Amino acid sequence: MGTGRKWKVWLLTVAILVGAVILASWMFTTVMDDEWGSQREAVQSAYEKTILTKAVKVDRFVGEKSYTVIQGEDKIGQPVLVWVGQDEVRSEMASNGITAEQAQNQTLAKQPDAEVLRVTPGMMNGTAVWEVFYKQLPEGEVKEQYYYDYYRFADGQPVDTWRLSIQ
Repeated sequence: MGTGRKWKVWLLTVAILVGAVILASWMFTTVMDDEWGSQREAVQSAYEKTILTKAVKVDRFVGEKSYTVIQGEDKIGQPVLVWVGQDEVRSEMASNGITAEQAQNQTLAKQPDAEVLRVTPGMMNGTAVWEVFYKQLPEGEVKEQYYYDYYRFADGQPVDTWRLSIQ
């Protein structure tokens, strides 16, 4: 193969790779546009209807109803959580409840071998909760199991545990 032909093959390969990256980026942006737009609307609604002045973290919680949950601050820097649902906006000072770390520690206290994957604020039956998503290998099992533990935001009382049966 001649030197000129090697360069053409190399340039064609690079062009295909660049095109694939651009296409993948465009597809990702197209798919995520609705979600990002929904999050922006929820944050704007929280700014307008609550004492939230700075959004720090935005999560999606899907239960019996879907909520966008914004963790942020009020005008004097105090931590605030805001749950924005389809027909409601609810806010709580973070100091009025337990922290994500406390919820995680409760799960680890009852399941010391668990690996916590995510802790997210949520809403169950109109009650603000922390959702702790974790996995563990049950004794005598060969396959890991995934679980959700729910703790009341206000006082950390356990609400429920869900075991995922299909993986």
